[in-house]
Amino acid sequence: MKIFIPTPDYSLHGGIRIILEWANRLADLHEVHLFSLKGGECSWFAISQKVLIVHNTDTLSQCDCLIITSPHSVHLATHTYPRKKFAFMQMCEHLFRPKDTAWQLLCKKFYTVPFPLLSISQWNIDVVKKQYGRQGITHYIGNGVNLQHFPISHKPKDGTTVLVEGWESGNPSKDPEHIAPKVAAMLKDKGYKIIAYGGLPLKTMAFVPDEYYHRPSLEKMNELYERATILIKASKYDARSCAPVEAMTKGTVTARAIYEGDDDLIDYQNCYKVPYTVAALFQAAFGLLRNHHKRNQLSKNCIHHVETFGWDYWMPIINYHLCND
Repeated sequence: MKIFIPTPDYSLHGGIRIILEWANRLADLHEVHLFSLKGGECSWFAISQKVLIVHNTDTLSQCDCLIITSPHSVHLATHTYPRKKFAFMQMCEHLFRPKDTAWQLLCKKFYTVPFPLLSISQWNIDVVKKQYGRQGITHYIGNGVNLQHFPISHKPKDGTTVLVEGWESGNPSKDPEHIAPKVAAMLKDKGYKIIAYGGLPLKTMAFVPDEYYHRPSLEKMNELYERATILIKASKYDARSCAPVEAMTKGTVTARAIYEGDDDLIDYQNCYKVPYTVAALFQAAFGLLRNHHKRNQLSKNCIHHVETFGWDYWMPIINYHLCND
């Protein structure tokens, strides 16, 4: 089967990483045409030589299947060919730009396309059905973590190092109240070392991190996950955030503050998952740091999770839907 996959761009971003993982892995089974709406080249992720990089939509009508990967490419749904079309939903993206009317309309079109939608979050599925009246076929799927990029490690923890991912809030669905930096400051006052990384330069409470890495390399991310005793992650909403699962490969447990989402994280099984408040996140993080026995138990569960629910688990399910719907 010939599959056409558009990506918004090749930016260093978790959602883009997953799109490129799909392209690489589907290319082992099909002829994949990958098209960046913004053009350019990918400098941070190794795209398989099996993937055909295209620079326009000329080959779209020659393909057997189109996978729309975000509201950015929902306009391709109006093409007559290919007849087989899917939507791949990673997040309720209307939350990114709540005051942008044009964006809100694109999101609604994406959520309600009249062909099958594959979503990585049960919360996302509930939103598109209850808030947007989606009637079409909807499948629940998950993400794997690339164990070549993030190899499993069992190195012992020092018990004192706290890693914070997503220090700066990129949009209103993330951490606009900066509760992760606030909790990090509280932990620093208790003698813990704070390291952090993110996609934006450090501005908020810049006096708190002992080390901050802006857009770190893959090698540096692995090093940070391995050094960390725990990871702190705070956002109001996230379908399936990458960092906590990447950290799982090093047995690093996450203290997670969130309202809705993050299906990979199960409270008291592979993380501490609490409401989006400073008090709750501090209690979770400090509790993990002090309770070595429970943290070690959760650490083992983390490694079991990534070994069990990897791309080898999810990709056959995804491919089955693409071939049979």
